[in-house]
Amino acid sequence: MTLAQRLIAATAVLTIATTAVLGFAVREAWRRTEESRFLAEFHGAVADLHKEIEREVAELAKVLEPLCAHEPLVDSALIGRKSGDLPERRLSISLRVPEMMRANRFDELLLITDRGEILGRGQSEAFAGHGDRPGAVQRVRELGGEVQLRQEEPRAWEAACRRGDDRTWVALLAARHVEPLLDAASRRHGLELGLEEPARAGRDASQYLVSRVNFPELGGQPLWATRSRTPLTAALRQLDLTVAVLGASTILVALLVAIWLARGLARPVVQFAHQAREVVRGTARPIAATGGRELEEAAAAFNQTLEDLASLKNRLAATERIAARREVARRVAHEIKNPLAPIRASIETLRRLHARNDPAFQDYFDEATRTVLAEVSRINHIVAEFTRYERLPAPRPVPFDVLEATRAVIQLHQSQGIPIHFDASPCPPLCADRDQFVQILTNLIQNAQDALEGRPDPRIRIQITHRPERNAVELTVEDNGPGVPAELQARLFEPYATSKAHGTGLGLAIAQRIAVEHGGDLFYATSNEPGRSVAPAAAGQEAGRSARGARFVLQLPLGGPPRLDGSIAPPDGDVTRPSQGPRA
Repeated sequence: MTLAQRLIAATAVLTIATTAVLGFAVREAWRRTEESRFLAEFHGAVADLHKEIEREVAELAKVLEPLCAHEPLVDSALIGRKSGDLPERRLSISLRVPEMMRANRFDELLLITDRGEILGRGQSEAFAGHGDRPGAVQRVRELGGEVQLRQEEPRAWEAACRRGDDRTWVALLAARHVEPLLDAASRRHGLELGLEEPARAGRDASQYLVSRVNFPELGGQPLWATRSRTPLTAALRQLDLTVAVLGASTILVALLVAIWLARGLARPVVQFAHQAREVVRGTARPIAATGGRELEEAAAAFNQTLEDLASLKNRLAATERIAARREVARRVAHEIKNPLAPIRASIETLRRLHARNDPAFQDYFDEATRTVLAEVSRINHIVAEFTRYERLPAPRPVPFDVLEATRAVIQLHQSQGIPIHFDASPCPPLCADRDQFVQILTNLIQNAQDALEGRPDPRIRIQITHRPERNAVELTVEDNGPGVPAELQARLFEPYATSKAHGTGLGLAIAQRIAVEHGGDLFYATSNEPGRSVAPAAAGQEAGRSARGARFVLQLPLGGPPRLDGSIAPPDGDVTRPSQGPRA
């Protein structure tokens, strides 16, 4: 996972956790506040309902008493009762009683005499009649001036007032029904009142706030006041939606900010890594890092490392040249000592024959001079090969088609009669010294052909593989010859190391030096050699290959020789089309 991805993931986790905790805390706090407010409103509504009922009951007596004292209708009825002309007044009285009932918001109103005659009657359903009503007279006497609850249906609060003396009087008996009054008052306060507990009535008690109330005006009978929780539930649902929307918005904004910050932080690191890879591939220019003091310090340390590596490379190259020259000088001296021995022997023999005036002097003179000249020619060849090894020119890399160059070299060596099988995969252009690449490949093919002389079924196989993970190309040359003796493998690439009867043994040393100066490597691969990375296809064929035979692997970077002196490697944009490798 990249730095930017880790930063985005960490921000997302932190934002989600923080938003969830804060959202839950806000919701719980708001829920408790709303439930407390809702409960307070509920109990306040119950208290207000009680006050309203008290007011209505008290108002019943307050309204009724002035009617008895000042209402003309009551005066007319009393006068008629005392004068005995009630029959003439009855009709007008009975018609005016319902009007009086409606005007004063009574549910029932009776105008009766001390003899129980009902002079007028008003109730919810219009009714008026005549007849003796001793029960009504008794009720008036029971009430006196108080308001009492009537238990018979319909239940009502009743009050009465009389006008006249103890023997002759008329009275008003008024009532207000309990149920309509409670329904109207409870609706005004958003409550529902009932005589039965909601749970016993088949209602889900969890959906209601319930309070058991006892109004003295109801004679101690308990009532159940309820209010639906639907508004509270809807408010909480709306709160959840709001918290979810705000939380999602917060997370989205946080992710966008995290992406922006991650890109800002990761871009300099990516650029730093890209420049570092370019250095590894050969473009060793100083790194200019941006994005913070840490990266600038890292870039400064990296640039200092480049300078130190360049200096170290120069010192190492100088040391290697001195060591190589010493080693080559030692080997040249050793090689020159071999031809000097026959030269010295020939000259000493000539001197002895000449000193004795030996007649064989003339005969031996031609043979001795031929020996001396041959050995001098051999010394001259040794010196010439040493000079060529010592004066190997520096690589002059240019992009070229490595497959086309390989096919051209193979074509030149097909005439030797040994079949060369070429297998290659598509490969980008190689930035290298083409002549030196051809020199390496020619040396490897000639060595393979020399090793296959006299074989009944000689075969040479050349394979080129693109290694994108290392930005390199790998060339393998193998044969089915006798292979390299085990005792020679350790010093195979040293100067003058050879198992052939002819040659100086400098060919592989020069080839490996060219590969190293290109930033690559040339090595002899065996089936159990550690530390060597070869192409998968070639490795897969190792099991089927004979234990005999030689196998050389050349690895070169596609970008050209690495440079640690600050110079820029040649661009490879001139050749942009990847090489296509049809099998030869």
